[in-house]
Amino acid sequence: MKIHKNHCCCSRSLRFQSSYTLDTPILGKVFTDLVFKINNNVMGVQLKPRGPDGYVPVPETEKAIQEGKLDCAFTGLSYSFLQNSIYELYTTVPFGLSGDAYISYLFEEGGVDKLNQEAGKDGLFMYPMALLPPETGGWFQKEIESVEDFKDITIRIFGLGRNILENLGAKTVFLPQTEIIPSLKDGLINAVEFSTIEVDAQLGLPENLNYWYAPSWNQLSTVLYFVINLKKWNSLSREQQNLIKLLLKENMYSNYISSNANQIDFLEKYKSQLRTFPKRVLDAMRDAWEQWLNEPGNENTKKEYENIKSYAVKYNAYDNIMSRAV
Repeated sequence: MKIHKNHCCCSRSLRFQSSYTLDTPILGKVFTDLVFKINNNVMGVQLKPRGPDGYVPVPETEKAIQEGKLDCAFTGLSYSFLQNSIYELYTTVPFGLSGDAYISYLFEEGGVDKLNQEAGKDGLFMYPMALLPPETGGWFQKEIESVEDFKDITIRIFGLGRNILENLGAKTVFLPQTEIIPSLKDGLINAVEFSTIEVDAQLGLPENLNYWYAPSWNQLSTVLYFVINLKKWNSLSREQQNLIKLLLKENMYSNYISSNANQIDFLEKYKSQLRTFPKRVLDAMRDAWEQWLNEPGNENTKKEYENIKSYAVKYNAYDNIMSRAV
C-alpha cells in the first residue's frame, strides 16, 4: 500500500512506544507494520519506535502522553492510570461480542466518537489499532471446579473482568507483560489472564501454569489503541490525520485476518491443559458482572455496555437467520 513517499526534510518526529514486547505474536507485528506504513506513506510524519519501557514505564503510558513525555503509544486502555471504566469497556467487554461486531460498533455506531469525547477531557486522542481473536479464559495452577476456588487465587488480569473475580473472592493485580513470568516464579501471583493462546504460549504460561480455560469470558474480542497527545494530534494536518487513521484501520484488519487461523494450531498443541469452566462458575461470573454494573457510579458504563450488546444482537440477526441449517 503506497500513498505518499515521505521526502520531507522537516518531518515531525513522534516518540512512539509499544506496551508489548516487539517479539510478541500479533502485537509485535501490528506495531512494526504501522511504523513502516506511516513512515513510508504519511508525508511529514516520522514515528520513532521503542518497545515497552523504552521511553516510559508501561503503567505510566497515558500519564506520560498527557504530560508530553511521550507522544503516542500502542496500548490497551485498561493500562490507563486514569481508571476510567468507559475506556476499559472499549478495550474489553466481559461476556462480550465477536470482533467484527465490536469493530462495527466502534466505527459505524459512533463508538470511536464517544470514546474521544471522554479522551479529549484528558488531553488524549484514541483510535483502534489492533483487534485480537478470543483470548483464553485464564491460566491457573489448579482446576476451577467451584466459585470457592477463586478465593485461593491471586491473578494478573486486564480489564473490567477484574471486578468479577474480586467479587468472587480472588485477589487481582495488574502487571505489564515483562513482569508476569518473574512474578509467577516469585510466587507473587498464581494465575494469569493475558492474551490469545498463541501469545500466552510465547510468554511461557504453559510451562508455568497447569491449566487454561474456555470460554473467553473476559475478552471474547479485544481492541487495542493508538493513543496520542491531543495537542500533537491537532497539530497534524487534516490530510495527515486522515492518512494515519486509514493506515491504522488497514493495519488492524490485515493483522486480524492473518492471526485467527493460527490460534487453532496452538489450541491443539496445548489441548491437554485445556479445561472448561463449569456452568455454575460461569453463572456466578455473570451474576458478579451484573452486580458490578448495578453499583453506584457505574451507570454510564452499564448504559454503554447495554448499547454495545444490543447493537451486537442487531448486527448478528440477519446472519443468524440466514445461516441456520447451513
